[in-house]
Parts: sequence; structure tokens; C-alpha cells
Amino acid sequence: MAVSLAPCYAAAMITLELHQAQSDLLALAEKALGGEDVFIAVGARRLRLVPASPEEPDGGTGPRPGRGVLRGLLTIPDAFYEPWTDEEMGE
Repeated sequence: MAVSLAPCYAAAMITLELHQAQSDLLALAEKALGGEDVFIAVGARRLRLVPASPEEPDGGTGPRPGRGVLRGLLTIPDAFYEPWTDEEMGE
């Protein structure tokens, strides 16, 4: 496994080419879970391997709550639909 070190990280950053990462994926995942910075080079681009947060197993990219999610939890009083008085309008 080839290791590339940045001066400010002092042995805390790993960069591998894609074909190397494929054969070492389990070891790389363990290092990323342990807090190390793991990068995979794909041509001129780099990918960063990071663990998802335990609260959001999909990393927070999953579907968001849609319409009707608060149905039955909120009530609107009838006075909301009544017209405002001149006093409330500031006149």
C-alpha cells in the first residue's frame, strides 16, 4: 500500500490509485473508521473515504420528509381565518 504524506498531517493521510484501493478496500475502510484521512485517486480527481454518521446511516443524503409530515401535530385556531379588525390593521 503506497502512502502519501502531507507535511501538516504527519502520517495521517493515505492516498491510493483506484486499482490499489480496490484490492485494499477493507483495510482502507478500517483506517477511515479509525479517523485517518483516506483518499482514492481517480485520474486527476480524488475521492475521500469517510464514515457516515451513526444518526444518519446514509450520510444525510437520503429522502427528506415531504408534505403532510406534520399532519395531526399542528392545529390552527378558527380566529386565524377571521378578517382583521381596523385596529389590528393599524388604521
